[in-house]
Amino acid sequence: MATKSGILSLEPPPYSDAQPSTRRSLRRRRRLVGTLLLIFVAGFTTLIHLDAIGDFVARSAPTTQDAFSKGLDKCYETRNRIGQNDRSPSKDRQNLRWNAITGQQSLIVIKNATLFDGEYTLEGAFDIAFESGIIRSVTPTTANEEAIDGAHVINAYGRFVTPGLVDMHSHHLLLPFPGLSAASDISERPLMGPITPFVRALDAFKPYDPAIKIIASGGVTSSLILPGSANIVGGEAYVVKNLPVPGEDGEPVVEELLLDHGLPETSRQRYLKMACGENPKNIYHNSRLGLAWLLREHLEQAQELRERQDAWCQAAFDIEGASFSKARRVSNFLDAQGKRPDELKLETSLALLRGELNINVHCYEPEDFESMLSVLHEFGVHPQAFHHALEAWQVPEFLKRLEENITIATFAENGLFKAEAYDANLRGGKILNDHGLPVAFKSDHTGEGNFAKYLAYQAAVAHSFGLPEDKSLQSVTSIPARSIQQGHRIGYARAGYDADLVIWDDHPLQVGATPTKVFIDGRDVLGAVTNSIESKINNLEAVGVQKAPAVRPTIAEELKGHICASTQNPRSNIVFTGIQKVLIDTPLVSTEDVEDYVLVVEDGQITCLGGESACLSEGIAGGFMKIALEQGYITPGLVAFGNKLGIQSIPSEGSTGDGKTGSAGDALNEEKRVHFAKYGVHLHGRAFTRARIGGITKAVTAPLFGGGIIQGVSVGLRLGENATILDGGIWKDDVALHLAVGQSAKGDDTPTVSSGIERLRQLLQAGQIAKTESDSVYAQAANGSLPLVVEAYNELILVKRDFPSINLIIYGGHGAPFIAKPLADAGIPVILTGNRGGPTSWEKKNALVGPPQTEPPAKILLEAGVLLGLAVASDSKVHGLAQEGRWAGKYAGLSDKQAIALVSTNIDAILGTSTTLDAHQGVSGQHYKGDFVVWEGDPLRGEGSVVLAIQDDGKIADCWPDTEDAVL
Repeated sequence: MATKSGILSLEPPPYSDAQPSTRRSLRRRRRLVGTLLLIFVAGFTTLIHLDAIGDFVARSAPTTQDAFSKGLDKCYETRNRIGQNDRSPSKDRQNLRWNAITGQQSLIVIKNATLFDGEYTLEGAFDIAFESGIIRSVTPTTANEEAIDGAHVINAYGRFVTPGLVDMHSHHLLLPFPGLSAASDISERPLMGPITPFVRALDAFKPYDPAIKIIASGGVTSSLILPGSANIVGGEAYVVKNLPVPGEDGEPVVEELLLDHGLPETSRQRYLKMACGENPKNIYHNSRLGLAWLLREHLEQAQELRERQDAWCQAAFDIEGASFSKARRVSNFLDAQGKRPDELKLETSLALLRGELNINVHCYEPEDFESMLSVLHEFGVHPQAFHHALEAWQVPEFLKRLEENITIATFAENGLFKAEAYDANLRGGKILNDHGLPVAFKSDHTGEGNFAKYLAYQAAVAHSFGLPEDKSLQSVTSIPARSIQQGHRIGYARAGYDADLVIWDDHPLQVGATPTKVFIDGRDVLGAVTNSIESKINNLEAVGVQKAPAVRPTIAEELKGHICASTQNPRSNIVFTGIQKVLIDTPLVSTEDVEDYVLVVEDGQITCLGGESACLSEGIAGGFMKIALEQGYITPGLVAFGNKLGIQSIPSEGSTGDGKTGSAGDALNEEKRVHFAKYGVHLHGRAFTRARIGGITKAVTAPLFGGGIIQGVSVGLRLGENATILDGGIWKDDVALHLAVGQSAKGDDTPTVSSGIERLRQLLQAGQIAKTESDSVYAQAANGSLPLVVEAYNELILVKRDFPSINLIIYGGHGAPFIAKPLADAGIPVILTGNRGGPTSWEKKNALVGPPQTEPPAKILLEAGVLLGLAVASDSKVHGLAQEGRWAGKYAGLSDKQAIALVSTNIDAILGTSTTLDAHQGVSGQHYKGDFVVWEGDPLRGEGSVVLAIQDDGKIADCWPDTEDAVL
């Protein structure tokens, strides 16, 4: 029966037949088990009671629980940071940037497109349908296909359509147009030191930047905006869509520009900018040794914190998984370990060590690649791309071995501007691709020299120097998209991708190719363009097959030696066959209708240019060296104006040049302030090589400018391979007096722009007084015998009205189109540097940005009757001078002869250095007098290589300056 305690009696039943001794033993055992059971129950009850008390006490300290919960949440957030968002394109996916108010409102179909889909140019014509900011389908065009109800149909008539271009290195939004110090926020320096991973480019974006739409008008729909390169670790970067005010309220909101807008923070891709080499070295005055140590020290600190965080989190996970005495364990854990270790300044660096960041490193030289990778690999970090990387072409196998599939995000032509950029190679893209490295071209977008709008032209230049067509197009679409880990959304024109599409007026790699339509998230960025522009680029009629330009031909060094050996004879006679176009003015051209011209050169002079029957006699056929061309062109020798050729090799290195004229001193003191470039020039170097392969035979170089109104007197240089200062290297000692008016001309003597104009007038007045002194530069400028070149971006017409005898020439001239007719009426020519410019500074804030948004400046000036020449400011781009003529000529309606004149004979005419036809007794009675160049291929379209360049004195300046292995 049961006892009061509820425990059954241990006595035996009354009718047990067990023996007495056995019963006693059984009773003892039962008593022992009962006692133990009582002890266990009592202890268990006490333990539960004590644990409940402990839990109550632990729960009574909410700050303790809160600290643990917050730390645990951060542990989970770190563990689950990446991979939550869908990274697989699907035609049914949503574009989270789309909204129902301002987003794409109806289905749009582009029909009959020649489509580059991000990887290949597809065979045949295709239709691309997109809706709500997503490409829904890409299908072959069929002749009988019915129109889709409610769709807006755009017939491309065979024109090229590409994905929106992707620029993986830009600084717009951080350096908005026009450039002002108040709005410039590109790098955090110097107070926080050279390591600033904790700053974010996002916090300095200017969403009103006019460059957003200008860049989009060049077909660039997405850009990675990076902090500058002042710091070893520069901070976090962000990808944006170049769609102004994209939100439903139409307001300039930074968040709405972001590619990842609409995604939760934890699902967004993060980016980090790093840098090595000259920039952080020069800004912080460290050596490369010290910079490498600082980076290692910083990463070591971050690694120690990471290890402490990982240990804390593992212990916290264990506690969270416990089912017994949890609260007390939390309390004891926090008493012993404290809250989760953290440091805000190291948060980004921790993400770096954990592989959460897409790392982009500004580096140029092989030794810097090696040093950076050595430090990063020590901490298990792997960058996605080296940026700029102009010497990567020297070590492609090394890079592949150390970092699998790293992208080289580089320039096609920009180089020579500092020591680590001096070994750039125009064939760098081809070499890297040949070795299997992915190559992307990016803008940098810090000024006119690397304007992001012209990203497609970077690919065109690389193609010209050997990068295959599809790889060239990939270099500005899918390759950068994949490198920044957005290849699931952008960089391709395929179903399921964002509806970022560009319709081009020509093959995108052709010089002057311009978008006619640009869609971002399915929205038309350009809208209506002006009627005159539309007639040129938006007339979507049947255009035939649009082909990529040809790669410029090269020649092996041995073959060059064989061909060129005989041309070294000053009395050499040569016959060229296969001439397709003659772009020089000469009466020697035969009147007969011929397909392939024959050019006869005797003693350096053109003696016949016509058909075989007119130019090839038996004597010529037997006694002349014959060079057979397939696509021969003849142009005048090109003229480089305003570059640093001969006066400075590396702009950032003063020891490589003559030195700059100072801004101090009295501008009216001619003897002390006027310097002559002829005394300081030297010939040859990398820039000369680029000029020679570009068909440039002459250059006009002024002294280096260091501020103030007076720059000095320029010299005329010969650029031939064997030219020397003592033997024909200078074709004119004193070409022009160069002055500057504007912001760059401020100095001690001219502290304001107005004082600069005042000083200009004073020196001309002084020159008028000194007219009889033939050795006075100011007198020669005043009487017009020495051209007066004034670098200015705005009006100077009144100076010409007050001093009508001066031979005034405007150089720069971004504001010239606004006064084109008065310039023409006053007889003031312009040497324009801004035909592909923009409002980069306050002085240029009204500069025309050109097609497809505005008329091109060159067209306006030419139609007004202004004598116009073109120049490029950068030595690294001087090889493309002929293509600048093509850019201007395309929309101005110029013939090829008129376009090439903009960079050759027009410059001579402006400076008064023109040569004329010279009467000689000879085969035809007259000779062409002037430099001329024989090309294989079309130089205006980037397809031509120089075969021979011949000076006006008959000397052969160059023979095949570009060979297969040349470093250009």
